[in-house]
Amino acid sequence: MGRIAILGAGFMGSALSIPASDNGHAVALWGTHLDSHIIEALRAGRAHPKLKLPLPVSVTPFAWAELAAALEGADMVILAVTSEGAVPVLERAHGLMRPDIPLLVASKGLVPLDGRVSTLSTAIRTKWAVCTVTIGGPSKAVELARRAPTEVTYASPDAQARQQARRWMETPYYCIHESTDQQGLELCSALKNAYAIAVGLCDGLVAAGRAGALYNLKAALFSHAVEEMKTVGRYVDIHPQTFYGLGGVGDLFVTAVAGRNRTFGEMRGSGLPTTLVVERLRARDELTEGYAAIRWCWRFAQDHAVADHLPLLRAIYRVVYEEADPARELTAACFSR
Repeated sequence: MGRIAILGAGFMGSALSIPASDNGHAVALWGTHLDSHIIEALRAGRAHPKLKLPLPVSVTPFAWAELAAALEGADMVILAVTSEGAVPVLERAHGLMRPDIPLLVASKGLVPLDGRVSTLSTAIRTKWAVCTVTIGGPSKAVELARRAPTEVTYASPDAQARQQARRWMETPYYCIHESTDQQGLELCSALKNAYAIAVGLCDGLVAAGRAGALYNLKAALFSHAVEEMKTVGRYVDIHPQTFYGLGGVGDLFVTAVAGRNRTFGEMRGSGLPTTLVVERLRARDELTEGYAAIRWCWRFAQDHAVADHLPLLRAIYRVVYEEADPARELTAACFSR
């Protein structure tokens, strides 16, 4: 068995240590400066503060200053920090990694690159000679940590790296499918975070007493979200099946019905201004990737001249970044087609 270094000790990074450990690998779990309380708890033998579960004994926690020790002898690295922190972390880590090992990327979102918005794998390739495998699909970290049945996609143009990652990580409860459509999976992972907030906005309108049940509207928004994701795909030459599979519809569903993106949308839909929503979620260490994803997805759409064809994404952007009224914007997005 091998040694796997996981960069990021939050929800998903720590959850991925479970299948890695169950397959007999030694796991080094490194925490950023934001994860210091997690590393301290694990070193004291306590349960993971976010997952509320103990991690296997084969998982060794490493603090922020111990990156070199965490990466020493690693046969595979998993990047599981926020998309905002992904490139800065790799700036520190890439010189400490063997160049021939695969880098699995669980980080979601898009990043700025040379004045435009890019997928994370593209940004990584332009800086370093690293083979990346993107992880996507409907995978709630707490469920994975409990070994609940979970089905995901690993995408990379490098078949050897994909296959090694699958062999090392797949278990009876963690089913992995392979794909060559890495950019498509990355875009789905970013877009679904943005679109899931729309469903939360509906729940917020109901909670605020501005509407009764909005199941019809939520179903319509879900359908429009899938169509807009597919529209983005046509403009950047992505395989349609990616959007209708686990990485698209599957991940959008689980993100829309559960998790922090839906919570963000509910808080904003209930009438709280975005600045206050961000402040409250950040104080609870629960600020979702979807907040930044909306901005970067909208920029990506503008960069690729597809923004005019995405009325729902435009509506979400206006609600979150321009304080527009959620009820008016969502209704207009649905009936403007």
